[in-house]
Amino acid sequence: MSTRQIVYAALLAALYAVIGRFLTQYLPNPMVRGGSIIAINMVVVVIAGILLGPRMGALVGFVGTLLNAIISPAGSQSFEFVAVIPHTIMGYVAGLLGRANQIVAAFAILVGHGLNIVGFLLVGLLPFSAVAVAVFWVGLATETVIDLIVIWITVAALRPLVRQLPA
Repeated sequence: MSTRQIVYAALLAALYAVIGRFLTQYLPNPMVRGGSIIAINMVVVVIAGILLGPRMGALVGFVGTLLNAIISPAGSQSFEFVAVIPHTIMGYVAGLLGRANQIVAAFAILVGHGLNIVGFLLVGLLPFSAVAVAVFWVGLATETVIDLIVIWITVAALRPLVRQLPA
């Protein structure tokens, strides 16, 4: 791992935590009432995987989510701790897909959302009844579309600035 890779990963992990702690609280999901937010910080992990490769994407997912869990208020800490492994996997998958097609790699966000839902259901943070209603899926689809647009625009803007690093 080069110094440049470590610096990029550290900056992106810190960005993930800062966005997660301070910005997402102001992004309510318009399709889901009751405190649901658009977790825009998840896009940082996918962007890291696409631009820096699978290992760095996984590292940003792990460190960024763990850091966010530590600094989050008590009410959301449980969700963040459960999301550490899903976001690590999401970053790795984004890196693998990014080698083949950077447009398609943005869909790795679905891996994160899917694994989050499974994790939240398994530990009881998300009731099964919440997943059974259409508004949940409409809200998730809304968030995913926003995530994809942000990823595509950001990767296109940063691609010239961040040279592809070996995995």
